[in-house]
Amino acid sequence: MLHRLLCAGVVGIGLIAGSASAADMMVVHHTVANYATWRPIFDADKTNQVASGLTDPHVYQSVGDPNNLTITFIMADPAKAKAFATSKTLMTTMKNAGVVGKPEVSYLVPAP
Repeated sequence: MLHRLLCAGVVGIGLIAGSASAADMMVVHHTVANYATWRPIFDADKTNQVASGLTDPHVYQSVGDPNNLTITFIMADPAKAKAFATSKTLMTTMKNAGVVGKPEVSYLVPAP
């Protein structure tokens, strides 16, 4: 429940701060062993993110725990985003970056 509220809040903040219209989004929540190690690996994976239709990433850290992360992306194609999120390539990248446990991933569309 808390994760869903966090996702809704992050999406709302992103829409207020970033763009005038709502967009489909992918939201990822996970913990990493060390943010300073994770961030350059995440940034270096931009080509794969864009190839999967995921753009405009925003990374948020929990207050009091900089290794507890929520990442939002604008999502062009839910099927491509889902394929990327479950790909062996991403699993290897996340392992190398120090992601701890299984990420929570949400695919969101604007409510009417």
